Amino acid sequence: MANEARSGAEGEVVPSQTAPDPPAAPQETRPALPVRVEGTALRLSTEELVRLAPRLRPYLADPMPNWPVVVDAADWLRGELGVSKSLWGEACLVIGREEAAIAVAIVSAKPAGHFRSSPGGYFHGMVAKAKAGELNLARTIWGLRARDRKAGAGEGCSPRRMN
Repeated sequence: MANEARSGAEGEVVPSQTAPDPPAAPQETRPALPVRVEGTALRLSTEELVRLAPRLRPYLADPMPNWPVVVDAADWLRGELGVSKSLWGEACLVIGREEAAIAVAIVSAKPAGHFRSSPGGYFHGMVAKAKAGELNLARTIWGLRARDRKAGAGEGCSPRRMN
């Protein structure tokens, strides 16, 4: 220890000549990671994400994917969407790998007419919003869920006949 006393001549106690340890620097606080609930990010399972964004499916290495597999698939899909590797890397740093994968999946689920310029430009806008603290992936996921429910409600149903 830095401040231990040592014995001098004739048993007298002499304080140590070393300086005391400096106080510890305050720890940098980081934003909390997304809440995870049993293997989900943003309360979204990988299976639901693939259902909401089926263009991910061909890139999955496993039919029952975990988040690392989905992230790898999104990295492949981003090329098809015109998202550069550098923009993908920036998104991963800004919002995290899983959330970046969710954002790519969201872009892939939008119809072509939805974009002003291109899917890559739309993704760039999402990253800019994330940097400004304005990106709300959860709201977009809820929108995709509502669209999925509407589409599912029409499947297998025939219109009612009125007599």
